[in-house]
Amino acid sequence: MIYMKTFLLSKFTISVIAFLAFSSCKDNKPQFTIEGKISNADTTVLYLAKRSLTETTVIDSVKLDKDGNFKFVETNTGYPEFYLLRLNGQTINLAVDSIETITVKAPKETFALDYTIEGSDGSAKIKDIVLAQDKLSKTFSELKKKYENKDISQDEYIASVQAGVNEYKKQAKELIYSGYKNLAAYFALFQKVDNYLIFDPYDKKDISAFQAIATVWDTQYPTSPRTANLKNFTLAALSEIRKMTNEKAAIDKIATSEITDHSAYYNITLPDMHNKNASLSSSRGKVVILDFTAYQTNFSPVHNMLINKVYSKNKGNVEVYQVSFDTDVHAWQNSAVNLPWICVRDDKSLESELLTKYNVQGFPTTFIVNKKGEIVKRILSTDDLSSEVQKLL
Repeated sequence: MIYMKTFLLSKFTISVIAFLAFSSCKDNKPQFTIEGKISNADTTVLYLAKRSLTETTVIDSVKLDKDGNFKFVETNTGYPEFYLLRLNGQTINLAVDSIETITVKAPKETFALDYTIEGSDGSAKIKDIVLAQDKLSKTFSELKKKYENKDISQDEYIASVQAGVNEYKKQAKELIYSGYKNLAAYFALFQKVDNYLIFDPYDKKDISAFQAIATVWDTQYPTSPRTANLKNFTLAALSEIRKMTNEKAAIDKIATSEITDHSAYYNITLPDMHNKNASLSSSRGKVVILDFTAYQTNFSPVHNMLINKVYSKNKGNVEVYQVSFDTDVHAWQNSAVNLPWICVRDDKSLESELLTKYNVQGFPTTFIVNKKGEIVKRILSTDDLSSEVQKLL
């Protein structure tokens, strides 16, 4: 009987040892720690979220006590990843590279602005980028309000918007070029204003930064989903840049050849505001700004201001033929009614064959048509629309 008890106890002991061994192996997986203190945050819930390529998911939370201390311990993914601390609608962006311990201290009231970070150089630099992006967003909003109130002219508005973008890019580029491997460099590259990337992957001046970071991530972080995505994104942008360059050369060749019927091939006839067909060819004899756009995009007002500046300056000699691909006909009409040029709409929207014929990869896409009705140039982000039009007058 005693032998039996001893035998049963041995089996139990073995089970406990096995369980502890399994737990120990689990606990020994690489982990990172995010800890710190939030002042004046009694009873407030602090959330930790993971930012993947496709979604942001809450992975843990803690109800803070009067001391405001917190600690999250999570398993490392095996590659760099971005996380968020969220408190009452405010967020702090964090970059986790490996198994570091990141310490965050912040006041509840200005959680997203007045925080300090230790243990993560990438996270500290991300704070600078977030503040710069926030400043740019506020600048855009303030300038838009001033322009709508007629406190500043159209030229002042456009110049100020561009100055704000240049200021952000200067700061971001200093960070990016100081260390491509730093997670903050990747973060800076993909910041947006009004859902548009500040760094334009189709701009030859900006694509070099995408190339550099894509190369480093491909070498340093081959298992990261972001690596494959960034590589494909960059290759697609480079392909489009080459395509636009080749297309420009082809158009230039056509412009200097004796072919006279290509303008008929590129002609467009679509219904205008009054549901009457308006043809691109009807403006032959004038220089035409052929513009493919969607009025529901956030940058449409600024883009139309640039066109209007050229149109107004050369009224009588320059026409604008603007094709909208908006899905909402009423939204299109409400915008088009205020514009002084030819506005037509393709109700096929993104299924339109015009997008393929003109190789439209994004909005806005703008071409210049000479007085003979020939397409002579696709306007790139580095081109000055006014100067290109003047060449043909």
